[in-house]
Amino acid sequence: MVRMTASEEFRFNSGRISLDLSATVRRRSSQPLDVLAGPGAVARWLRDAALVPELLKLSADQEREVIALRETIWELADAAADQRPFAAQTIKFLNQAAAHPLATPQLDQKSGGILFIADDPFRTALATIARDAIELLGGPLKAKIKACAQPDCRMLFLDASRSSRRRWCSMDRCGSRAKGKTFRHRHNGK
Repeated sequence: MVRMTASEEFRFNSGRISLDLSATVRRRSSQPLDVLAGPGAVARWLRDAALVPELLKLSADQEREVIALRETIWELADAAADQRPFAAQTIKFLNQAAAHPLATPQLDQKSGGILFIADDPFRTALATIARDAIELLGGPLKAKIKACAQPDCRMLFLDASRSSRRRWCSMDRCGSRAKGKTFRHRHNGK
């Protein structure tokens, strides 16, 4: 059995971990593909996002909780991108998810590196994602949340470009497709 690498299975290029979670539904506006729907995908995403040190055995309820957090973040970030007000219920859910304790950093004697210790790695991972979303949605970066301009994509990302004119979630994916379409249109139209 071939295991996909993190770069093949999941996307971590939105600029924030909370937006990366919302990007686990690809092509939301056309033919949605939920990359967390497969067996063990939620646990792999948490590990590949470096939120937990190893693959967790998640219950069906825990997987549903991650999906609920994803949809909450999507709804709030999409509202921010469109400059719409936030729904009270989604804010309440996000705040509840953020209320759990974060991991405690500890200096490792052997490696000299940092270890993060958590009593409940799953709750800590959700709290980390939720707190990232709160900082993003409640701070000055909220105005830099954008949706991909590719009509069938709509992935949300943080526009960290100097000019704030980024249009696509990824130049390699949607940007390249859009530019190719424009090129073909110009050359076929002559």
